[in-house]
Amino acid sequence: MPSVYADFSGEECDSELVNHLMNCTKRRSAITPFACLSGNTDYDLFTAANVDSLLLQTVHVSQKHIPVLHLEKTDACGRKLLLNAYALDFFKHGSKDALEEDNRFYRGAAFRILQDFSLCIASISVSLKEMCEDEDDPVVLAFEQLNTLYREKLDTAYPRRRI
Repeated sequence: MPSVYADFSGEECDSELVNHLMNCTKRRSAITPFACLSGNTDYDLFTAANVDSLLLQTVHVSQKHIPVLHLEKTDACGRKLLLNAYALDFFKHGSKDALEEDNRFYRGAAFRILQDFSLCIASISVSLKEMCEDEDDPVVLAFEQLNTLYREKLDTAYPRRRI
């Protein structure tokens, strides 16, 4: 591409295109520069419908394989649903009995739900480790520690149900 010879040092330039490119790169960290040129920002990733079209095509990842936390869930009638803090509650006290009673989970369902959450943490941890060049990055280390601690609590609460 011709732009490989352009100086993108971050200083002001007379070119409107270069200034536009530099402004776009300041607002993005998760989407591609090409998607940014269309006016998309990282905030567009909060809508699940936008995720597929904004993903880097060379990654070949479908929307159904990306863990998404919907910050505002609604039921079929459009009423806002409250978020459940079962994963945090379990992490704090590690009690499957309290978890099942407080959230009215069936015993097997509680294990599967916690296991899914644990696998999401593990997936995020591995992805961060692969993406980050600094293996001592505090975010990478924090997710590694969270992954280990959550897995230990899950194995303690459900000792015979290991994955």
